[in-house]
Amino acid sequence: MMRTVKFAGILVAAMVPAGAQAAGKSLWSTTGAIVSVTGPGADAETQKMLKAMPISHTVCAAKAPGDSEIKSVIGAAFGTCKYSNFAVRVGRVAATAQCTGGPYGDASIAFNGTYNGTIYSGSNTSVFKTKTGDLTVRSNISGKVSGTC
Repeated sequence: MMRTVKFAGILVAAMVPAGAQAAGKSLWSTTGAIVSVTGPGADAETQKMLKAMPISHTVCAAKAPGDSEIKSVIGAAFGTCKYSNFAVRVGRVAATAQCTGGPYGDASIAFNGTYNGTIYSGSNTSVFKTKTGDLTVRSNISGKVSGTC
């Protein structure tokens, strides 16, 4: 069960560049909620606990992060990722990848949403390969530039 709990932070880390700490960066604030957890080990108690955990995270990052910066953060969270789709631009955010070697095992990830340069929102689906089968975690998140850092 504890392994499952750790996935909540990963969902947020995959969307917002956390590694940039240089001067002149923007403070990105992200909030959201896990809306479903299915698969082996996702009994009613585990599902209720995960859904009750709020997603709330702030990081210092580029106000307009580039593709390589975002892919680097996704890689740090999920391992080595091969993208079948990756588009981050004003108006749209979409990323689909197969990742291996991450701290939580192999995963398929997908994020779809909107982005206007200082605000993003969307839904994330992560399917983690576990010893007992696939664990699917879905969340809705939104983020915005909330200051400077």
